[in-house]
Amino acid sequence: MSVLIGQLLALASRFGIISLFAVGGGVSTLIPLLHDLCVNREHWVDDRQFAEAIAISQATPGPNFMLIPIVGWHVAGWIGGLVSLIAFLAIPVTSAFVVGRILQRHENVFIVLLRRCFRAVTAGLWIAGGIAIARTADHGTVTLIVTAVVVIVSLLLELNPLWWCLGAGIVGALFA
Repeated sequence: MSVLIGQLLALASRFGIISLFAVGGGVSTLIPLLHDLCVNREHWVDDRQFAEAIAISQATPGPNFMLIPIVGWHVAGWIGGLVSLIAFLAIPVTSAFVVGRILQRHENVFIVLLRRCFRAVTAGLWIAGGIAIARTADHGTVTLIVTAVVVIVSLLLELNPLWWCLGAGIVGALFA
């Protein structure tokens, strides 16, 4: 019982702290940090399980932070998933509500510029997340080529990401 409580406290504290940085892009921008925490430092999951958890969280309907309760579930069952989810959502939901109310009443030029600055930060975190996923998932020549082609062509064409996933899945199934 004390092991379970220790695991739940570890999940709550780690995901509560990480939630402070999930601004603008949610979990997708934190994938490198989550990978380091869950795989390298805490050893809650291995590389494959982490990549599978990302795939499941992205495939499920709803928000992309479903990765958090999936990892929590893996560590401590359904209670671990629930504790992880509550810990991850409590701080951002509360702060978004409070800050949103304040900014709505006192918007000025500085606030508008600050919001624009976060776009670049979010884009950089998205790129880092993509690199972290590619490093854990790409192990063969075909998968590396598919990843490189998708990255290059997606910079040139604006298509729904589901088309890229479908195309990469078909190529991977045919040649991998």
